[in-house]
Amino acid sequence: MSTQGGPTVETKLEASQLHVWFGDKHALRSVNISVVAGRTVAFIGASKSGKTTLLRSFNRLHDLNPRARLHGSVKIDGAEILGRGVDVAALRRRVGMIFSTPTVLPTSIFDNVAFGLRAKGLRDRILLEEKVERSLRRVLLWDAVSALLDRAPSDLTIEQLQRLCLARAMALDPEVLLFDDPTATLDPVAGLAFEEVLIPLRRDHTVLIATNNLEQAARLSDTTCYLASGEVIESGETPLVFSRPTDTRTEDFLAGRSP
Repeated sequence: MSTQGGPTVETKLEASQLHVWFGDKHALRSVNISVVAGRTVAFIGASKSGKTTLLRSFNRLHDLNPRARLHGSVKIDGAEILGRGVDVAALRRRVGMIFSTPTVLPTSIFDNVAFGLRAKGLRDRILLEEKVERSLRRVLLWDAVSALLDRAPSDLTIEQLQRLCLARAMALDPEVLLFDDPTATLDPVAGLAFEEVLIPLRRDHTVLIATNNLEQAARLSDTTCYLASGEVIESGETPLVFSRPTDTRTEDFLAGRSP
């Protein structure tokens, strides 16, 4: 990941001179980043630093907020995604997102995972069953729920619910996974268990994580990007950012000396 210069042949995601406003609030300011395919990037920073705002820019979730206004460029595989002609539903199948609080549907476990597949037009029951099982296995949830697929997920733990949400996204074979503080509502043990699910997924996907857990960022990411007041202050290889930051503001944040 870099904050300067144009994309390379390996670039999966790119934001150039990206500004985001919510009404009069200038939430992102002149953000320039590129993310190499197959890498895991952690966005760190204080609350309201712009982490989640940046994350949501990559699958156009800001479209759902009538007060949001974007200026600049966001590209996937070199193609602009902010234009009017973009198929946003198709974009969100390519770029799945997991939120801090599990967002399960008021239906069965099976139908939760199959929801996006059906929305895409898949009706063949055998194929649906195959894809649902594959997705649940990938998030290490199949053994726990295989006999409960027709039941509502109300008896699952919150960590299992988060895995269920991830399985729903994985069913669509996304190229990019966005995680918005995915373990914020989990206790430390459950949080580490959820991280174990993410580790193998990183091999096959480009992953972006906005997190308030610095230890999680250090454990999971290849690259770390520190934001403050809507600006990218520093980004680089995670071990270097954490051990030898080049900006005093990053150093102060990591040491707990600044918001």
